[in-house]
Amino acid sequence: MYEKILFVDFDGTVTSEETLEGILRRFTDPGEYAKGEAEFRAGRIGLPELLTYAFSTIPYSRMEDIMEYVRGVELRPGFDAFLDTAGAMGIPVVIISGGLRSYVEEILEPYREKILDVYSIDSDCVDGYIRLLPEYRSDRELMNKTAVMKRYDFGQSICIGDGYTDIIMAMAADTVFARDVLAEHLAKAKKPFYRWGDFFDVEKVLKEL
Repeated sequence: MYEKILFVDFDGTVTSEETLEGILRRFTDPGEYAKGEAEFRAGRIGLPELLTYAFSTIPYSRMEDIMEYVRGVELRPGFDAFLDTAGAMGIPVVIISGGLRSYVEEILEPYREKILDVYSIDSDCVDGYIRLLPEYRSDRELMNKTAVMKRYDFGQSICIGDGYTDIIMAMAADTVFARDVLAEHLAKAKKPFYRWGDFFDVEKVLKEL
């Protein structure tokens, strides 16, 4: 059992921009993606269906272009120092991403020995297009982050996130670091959280806690 454990989002949290959204904006047909978004906003499909549909419109031949795009995105400042501090404090770090395993694992490879586990979405080529193969899908999430959290035995959970796909995880966590869309939602829900800008902010609060 872990006394404390850190669950950390990847896209827009570890990375300095929402790389998953960036992929969809850059590599899907704008008209097709707009149709999917309209269906999502109208409530006729859920987020898992939207993402699955959007990726299914991207030719698998564009995977290397996707990798090149993500490689060019800077990590949020302080990530390495944050991992060192968590390690020194005996707090394991688990990365949970709704992004593709191919780029998530490549970006995290230099830090892998400092991270307990990494969860992300597998993909395959079907009829020349990208097919997502989510292992932890739910009705509301392509990556069910709370299902991943339940795999661990811990006393206190700490989560770090930024966006819509982190809301359910954040509501289930004991301590939350939030920014952007996630911070706005938690403020409305009156869920306590620490607002953060970069991982140096997180590191500072962890030491104080």
